[in-house]
Amino acid sequence: MKSFFGLVFIIIAGFLVNKYVLSSKAYDGVTKVTDIISSYPINVYDFKKTMADYAYHLCYKNESVLSNHNISISECVDNHDQRKQDCDKKVFRLAPLNLETKEDALDYSRQYTQCTLPYKYILG
Repeated sequence: MKSFFGLVFIIIAGFLVNKYVLSSKAYDGVTKVTDIISSYPINVYDFKKTMADYAYHLCYKNESVLSNHNISISECVDNHDQRKQDCDKKVFRLAPLNLETKEDALDYSRQYTQCTLPYKYILG
């Protein structure tokens, strides 16, 4: 019985550390993906990695909104993971190797987020 409660405590602690420490570290207070980009041009491969991390951030940041629509954070993250590869191909297939302007970054960011997280009420 003690080991069961210990295991439950460890699982809950791990979830809380992931949610409140690890997942939000890079994006504290960020409203747009372009807020974390400091210089242009942006290498499109680095931008793809940033967008994947940002999609996770959006799932965690909008927990209350998602739960109001009966979508859990894990469902949001799973949806991103399932759609990521197809959306990478769809959104970035004709992208240049470097994004030259903030407007380009915002446009690709919007397209990627809408493709991988098709929730019209998620804020980012």
